[in-house]
Amino acid sequence: MKTALGRFALTLVLLAACGDPSAVVAQTGGRGSFATAPAQQLQLPDQLREISGLAVSPDGRLFAHDDERAVIYELDAARGAIVKRFVLGNPILTGDFEGLAITPGGVFWLTTSEGEVYRFAEGADGAHAPYHTFDSGLDELCEVEGLAYLPSEESLILACKRNKARSMRGTVSLYLWPFSGEAEEWRSLPEQEIAATAGVAEFRPSSVEMDPASGHILLLSANDAAFAELDAGGRLLSARALDRSHVQPEGVTVLPEGSLVISDEASGGRPLLTRYARVP
Repeated sequence: MKTALGRFALTLVLLAACGDPSAVVAQTGGRGSFATAPAQQLQLPDQLREISGLAVSPDGRLFAHDDERAVIYELDAARGAIVKRFVLGNPILTGDFEGLAITPGGVFWLTTSEGEVYRFAEGADGAHAPYHTFDSGLDELCEVEGLAYLPSEESLILACKRNKARSMRGTVSLYLWPFSGEAEEWRSLPEQEIAATAGVAEFRPSSVEMDPASGHILLLSANDAAFAELDAGGRLLSARALDRSHVQPEGVTVLPEGSLVISDEASGGRPLLTRYARVP
């Protein structure tokens, strides 16, 4: 009996490793909120080769940012075109920028991998916007790669790609930062749980977002091109490997009409913007 059960479990893992969506359903008990096949995929302008995080403004516009320079782009989600761009500072602020969030009041927030957070207002096309700098206190704990706004707590979620603390290694960790002081651990679960369900070797968050329709936590992993959906309490609902067109998925957000959007850095090709429809 044990041998038969062991063979059954191994079959599920092998199916997941091949990216079979039905294997994900079998392991998690749910299919997730979004379709597994892209509804639309657009090649982005070459200026967006280093596209990283995504966020949607209160009035429904899509914004993105550059990885190494503090350049903020407004994008046309239907065409993949740049509507406008503005930068932080004069001269332009540089760093390792890893996540963008916009509050209901229209305040923009940008984080670096060291957990340094910048607050600023939207600038006009070509403008150099002033900013304020804050320290989330995460630099000694982890490498940050993802930022989202959590309405219920009026705070920011910071996702850790790599944990520096030995006790947290092998854990997907999300921290909450209420715009001041130090961030505190909010949600965590074993990395292997997500990776095995998605059928990938590793799951290291590259982006985080809150789904306004369901209240679920959405996580993206660039290393192995995978996507996961957690409930509000941090329990894994579904996980899957992404379509093979995704080479380096770095940003995720939800458009006002409910579909999921993922941005990919160029990584030797062209930067991409991919839309997945919401399933009923």
